[in-house]
This record gives sequence, C-alpha cells and structure tokens, in this order.
Amino acid sequence: MGEGIKLPVLNGLGRTNRVDNWWSQPVAMAVALTAALVYTALRLFYYSPSNNYAIEYSVQGNTVTSPIFSPNILEWSLFDLNTWQHPDWVNAAILVLWIPFGFRGTCYYMRRVYYRTFFASPTGCWVDEPNINKMIGYKGEKRMFIINNLHRYFLYAAMIILLIKWWDVTHTMTFSGGRFGLTIGTFVMAIEAFLLTMYVTSCHALRHVAGGALDRWTTGISRLRGKMFKRISILNRSHGFWFWTSLAFVFLGDLWVIAVSREYGGLQDKALILWG
Repeated sequence: MGEGIKLPVLNGLGRTNRVDNWWSQPVAMAVALTAALVYTALRLFYYSPSNNYAIEYSVQGNTVTSPIFSPNILEWSLFDLNTWQHPDWVNAAILVLWIPFGFRGTCYYMRRVYYRTFFASPTGCWVDEPNINKMIGYKGEKRMFIINNLHRYFLYAAMIILLIKWWDVTHTMTFSGGRFGLTIGTFVMAIEAFLLTMYVTSCHALRHVAGGALDRWTTGISRLRGKMFKRISILNRSHGFWFWTSLAFVFLGDLWVIAVSREYGGLQDKALILWG
C-alpha cells in the first residue's frame, strides 16, 4: 500500500503556497452577503411616514409589491388592523422574512459560503484557517449551527411563500374595471418568483425528500421518486447560481418599487391592457 502524502499547507491564517487569486471569490461573496444584510436591516427598521416603507404601488388599480415585503400579510383580511394595534415599526417583512432568511441561512450552499467567508473554515483549499478553528475542531451541525438541522422544515415553509408570490404576480395583472394586462412591475415580480422557484426546486433537501432516502428506484412510487430525484439533481448542479440570482433580484425588485413609489427621476410604470 502507498504511503499518505501530507499537503504543503503553511501554518497561519490565510497562509498558503497558492499563487492564484484564491481570495477573490470569498471576498466577493462576503461583500455581497454583508451588503444584503445591511440593506435588509435598513429596509426593515427605517420608517418614514411619508413613504410607508414604499412597500407597494398601484397602476390603474393593480398592486405591485416589493419582493422584500411579499407576501404583504398586513393587507390580508385575516389580520384586521382595526382590532390589532401593532407598533409602527411592525411591517409585513418583519413578520414573514424569517422564513426565507431561515431557508437561505440553513441552505447547504449558504453554509459553504459563510464557512469560507466569515469563519474562514477554511477559506480555500490549501489555505490555512485560524488557530481557534483548529482548537475547537469541527463539531458538525451542533452548538451555534444546530439550527441548520431545521433546513427541511424551512423548505416546506418557503414553498408556501413561493406559492403566495406567484399569487401576488396575478395581482399585478388585474386592473380596475375587470381589465387584464401587464406592467413592468409584473415582469419584476414574475422574474423574482421564477428565480426563487428555481432556487427552491434545486434544493439539496428537496432532492433528498424526493428520492434520496430510498435504497432503490425500481417499481411503483419509488420509481417515480427516482425520476424526480434525477430531475432535481440536474437543477441542483446550478444551485449556487439560483441562490445568487434570486437573492440579487429581491433587492433589484425592491429598488424598482421604491423608485416608482417615490417617483424619483420621473420613473413611472406603464400598463399594457390586454383584455377589458
């Protein structure tokens, strides 16, 4: 039998013999995640009575909702605002956003991202990690990361949110007087819903639920689940791509809603009536 080979890793945080730009991807991902967290915090807790968070806008009676505040459950009849006296800082996103945040935060791809960026555990192949990581050792999904074990349940909740987002898309297509048509906001919300659909349906946990727990896919339901497993596996190859594009379009869609709501620079949405 051959002898084991020790990889030439230099001791010390970030030390390595690599000569490529190994640090560029972790830095880019860290900047992107930090910007997303800061932007979301500002949108959640910055309140101005003049714009009411710029949650949504209307074109001839339709409703275009920001992806951050969709679904806007405060407008549902289930929540009677006349009887529920909530604080001024409470908005739809604060009540709902824990679901997509929980789903993304416990995602297998997301774990890879923040392990490599914020915890440097490790930052890259052949790149040394902090000494504290070596002292603690790898503990799996325990202690502070035990919440990652809830990923499958966040997946189920995210599926419900996803269905409601597609329902919200139909609201952008219904105008006053029973008319039916399209706006730019329709495409904004539809693209965001599509990207989120691809992100959810390419999920590792969904692939396991579909057929990963089975020993064989031969007959009956198991054969059908095997086919589903293979289909989801194809989507799973691009899971990281759907993660970043769906995340980016949440903020691009929100910026569009803000721009139209406040009419900065004369931005206005136009309606194309197809029927009625």
